[in-house]
This record gives sequence, C-alpha cells and structure tokens, in this order.
Amino acid sequence: MADFEHFPFTSGRRGAPSDQYAIRREKEPLGLVQVPSGDHVHLATRYEDAAMVLTDPRFSRDLSYPGAPRMFSGFTIAEAPGGLIGMDPPDHTRLRRLLSGTFTPRQVNGWRPRLRELATDLADRLPAEFDFVTAFAFPLPVQVICDVMGVPGIDSERVRRWSDAMLSSSGLTEEEKAGSAAEFYAYCATMIAEHRDAPGDGLLASMIEARDGGDRLTEDELVRMTLGLFLAGHETTGSILSRAALRLLAPRDGFERLVADPGVIPRATEELFRVEQPGDSPLIRVATEDVELPSGPIRKGEGVIASFAGANYDPGVFPSPATMDFDRAAGQSHLAFGRGAHYCLGANLARAEVQEFLGVLAARMPGLRLAVPAEEVEWTVGSIMVRPLHLPVRR
Repeated sequence: MADFEHFPFTSGRRGAPSDQYAIRREKEPLGLVQVPSGDHVHLATRYEDAAMVLTDPRFSRDLSYPGAPRMFSGFTIAEAPGGLIGMDPPDHTRLRRLLSGTFTPRQVNGWRPRLRELATDLADRLPAEFDFVTAFAFPLPVQVICDVMGVPGIDSERVRRWSDAMLSSSGLTEEEKAGSAAEFYAYCATMIAEHRDAPGDGLLASMIEARDGGDRLTEDELVRMTLGLFLAGHETTGSILSRAALRLLAPRDGFERLVADPGVIPRATEELFRVEQPGDSPLIRVATEDVELPSGPIRKGEGVIASFAGANYDPGVFPSPATMDFDRAAGQSHLAFGRGAHYCLGANLARAEVQEFLGVLAARMPGLRLAVPAEEVEWTVGSIMVRPLHLPVRR
C-alpha cells in the first residue's frame, strides 16, 4: 500500500499552518491523507473546494454506519452518536431550528454590555505581570458561557480537564477520552436536573422549554447540546484569544493599531479568526454520490475533510495570506466558522466576545506587551487545539 501523509499536520512556527497545505494546494488539492484512525480520506486544501464540501448536501456528516471513515478509532466528541455536529437534515434541521433564536446578532448584541463589564472588571484586577492564557483568555469565556446559560458557575477545573481529554489527539487511550466524556455528560445531566427547580431566564432554561410546534428536545439531546455549548463556549474562544494576543504583541504594531484606532477592531477580529484559527477542521464528510469539485472528483462513499487552514490561507482568495492585514479588502469570508448547515452555532457570540475583549484590552491596558520573547512561548502538544500553553505579559 502506498504511504500517505499523516493528518493533522504538525504546525509550523508559532502555530502557523504547516507548509504542506501550500504544497498540496499547488500539487494535489484533493490528495489523500491518513488520519489517526488509519483511514484514508481526501483533504480539500483550496478555498473553492472546501466551501463546496461544506455547503453541498451530497456530503454527509452521518458517520454512524459500519465502515464509515473516522478521524479517530474510538470515541471523539465530533463523531459521537446523537451529537448535532454528526447529523444530517432533517434531524439536524430540527435541532438547529429549536435554538435558532438564541445566537442571532440582535440577541448577542444585547449581551455586549455584560461582556465589556466582565472583561473590564477582570482587567482592572490583574497584576502588573500575569499569564494571559490562564488569567484572562480562559476565565472570561467560562464566565460568559455561564452567564449565557443562566447558571451560577461551573467546576472550571474539572470541565477544563474533561475538555482537554476530549480534544486530545494523542497521549490518551480511547477509554480515557470516553471516560472523560461520560463524566462531563453526567455533570451536565445533573446541572440540568438542578436547573429545573430554579430555571431562571438563561439559555439553559430556554433549551429546557424549547419547542417547535409540539416537538421539543429529548433529555439526551438536551444534555449533549449543553455539553457541546460549554465545551465550545470556553475552549475555542480561549484558544483564539490566546493566539490573537501573541499575534498582536509580537510585533506590537498590531496591538498599537487597536489602541490608536478602536474602530478597526471588528475588521481585526475577522482577520485574526482567519490567520489564528487554533487548529484545522477534524470533521470528515462522506460523499453520498459522485461529486465533481472544482479541483476534481470525489466518488460515492469516499471521505473528505474541508481544510479550514488550507482555505483560509489560499492566496487565490486572500493575497499574501500569512500577513495579518486589518485593511484587507472585503471579499470572500474566511471559513473559521465553517459554512452551510453546520456553520458554527455560536459564531455571533464568539465574534462579540473577541471584539469586546480586545476593546477592553486596548482601553485598559494600552501598554500591554510580552514578558518573554515570542520564541520562548510553549505550545500545546497532542491536542486538536493548537495554542500557547502560557503567555506571560506585562500591562
């Protein structure tokens, strides 16, 4: 059997996408890779191919059938049965519709004052020197998702441990990852049961009562949705904030631009999502019939990964893609949140969080700078999320 490159690729300097994306985009934009399970799938590295895979209904996320290609051989949160991200319409459509009004721009904009309040309070209490990752980037999204869900708090240490295990790409056994998921599931189930006695007015109460006509979430769907929101609500946002801070501070001209012109923050946020996405998509889709992509065919039954890292660095769409350009001309949008039916449910909230948190940093800590050389920053190893482990800074 021919040798295939292993995917995910090892990241480049300071978490940048591997050079293999550019090589493949030029020479074999739909070439095969071997994923950790040992399965072989196509990797779509050009923007136009990735966008089509994400939006064409002939590509299915239902990998529950025997022999379906899998990213990992055992449990993964992305491929767990009953999860929203592993469903196709009409089941997927039903669950999305039940939550469709939760993360609208209007709803999220109403949360912005609270986001600013939380960030300002935390920023003003931080010492002269601190670890940006553990003191700012992760505590804030945890508090935000608790506020949004309408719960007083979570056991952040245990949730973080479970999240790290569930997002591990190496170093843990399948039993360990599945065990962490089971503990997290039980924790969320208990939280929901307790919440029914004093529901309040947060998202969790809305989910408990969510109806579409006579339909409503089942208990299992409710628990899985809650787990997914807590997982994505803190891990993804914390990771992008950690990466964004390093990018803005090394060199500091990026951060200085935000301090001098806060009006650029919305554009800067989109550019940071594009260049500093904390990992490539781990989601495999299977063609339900032969499909002709712009760069070539995918046959029925074959798996394909729409590479966000490849697409977001495609020079045919984003000239000088490795450059962080806050004035980049409007055009095709990045794929950091995906596209199509599985477009990130919390994209509007993530945007608002990053925008508001960067605004607070620029206003309350205009002198923020790294406390160590950028090349000394340690990065995660063996995780789907690629981000700094720690980021010492001075205000």
